[in-house]
Amino acid sequence: MSKGESDSRARGVTDRADDFQQRHSALAVPVAVVRKFGEDKSTNLASMIAFWAFFSLIPLLLLFITLLGFFLPGSTKAQVLKNVARMFPLLDASTVAGLSGSWWALIVGAVSALWSGLAVVRTTQFAFNSVWEVPRSDQPKLVEQIGRSVAVLTAIGGGLVLSTLITGFVSGASASLGLGLLGRIVGFAIAILLDVGLFIAAFRLLTDRDVTVRDVLPGAVLSGLVFWVLQSLSSFIISRHLHSAQGTYGNFATVITILWWFYLQSIVTLLGAQLNVVLAERLHPRGLVNAPKTDADQRAYQAYAEERKYHAEEEVRTDFSNDGRDDT
Repeated sequence: MSKGESDSRARGVTDRADDFQQRHSALAVPVAVVRKFGEDKSTNLASMIAFWAFFSLIPLLLLFITLLGFFLPGSTKAQVLKNVARMFPLLDASTVAGLSGSWWALIVGAVSALWSGLAVVRTTQFAFNSVWEVPRSDQPKLVEQIGRSVAVLTAIGGGLVLSTLITGFVSGASASLGLGLLGRIVGFAIAILLDVGLFIAAFRLLTDRDVTVRDVLPGAVLSGLVFWVLQSLSSFIISRHLHSAQGTYGNFATVITILWWFYLQSIVTLLGAQLNVVLAERLHPRGLVNAPKTDADQRAYQAYAEERKYHAEEEVRTDFSNDGRDDT
């Protein structure tokens, strides 16, 4: 078989696979999500979120431990802290188990968490706007960003602490409190619903366009479920990768593992956001080859061009030639 015949046969197989996925929504939607995820360079956005999330971890842990000292008795606090420590290798339960609720620690933790958390929220807001292709001219200025970030950080940050507390409490204290299987199921269900609700709030509040609960519900369910699974399996996943990394990176293993962990959670969040856009804007099916091959391809490329509009009076026009190449 000649090289030309081999290439022709390969193109025929690719074209048939492309036509098949376009005819079936169960495949077309995931393909469209993955394509848009790559076209938006969402991995770079996830890296930015993970970077700032890492720097906000220590003050958030200080605030979390202080709140445990205020609201939980000693025995229950120790058990919950032990389970939470499994999710965060930077937290040594033996060194902080004796800490109790203190107003100065609460103030220091709150101020530090606010300062570092604002960067996380602003970066996430930029990422969501990029996912929805919000034109640069319509994105909020610095003062508006900070004001919204404070409100979102307070609401969502508190919700994340509560969700982690419920998951750790149900996992670690169910046996001693006699919750039983039903009690654990109810506790986990509450934690999952809370996670989904937090993603609904984040997707709506941090996107600078009118999106409804219905618009963001699919991605919130996906991200919320996966986020809860990551919370539940974090002890196994983090300890395994931390052990592997220690042999190579030594004392830097913990930092690398935590950065990797935040990066994974950021990827999950942006996948949920991309799913919302693909479904709400009907950006499927997308062509795997010879793009722009479908109407969804053309509308996606047009949105990418319009995102680069820096002035309200600027007009962007996108034309597509007959041979499939776009000319903006």
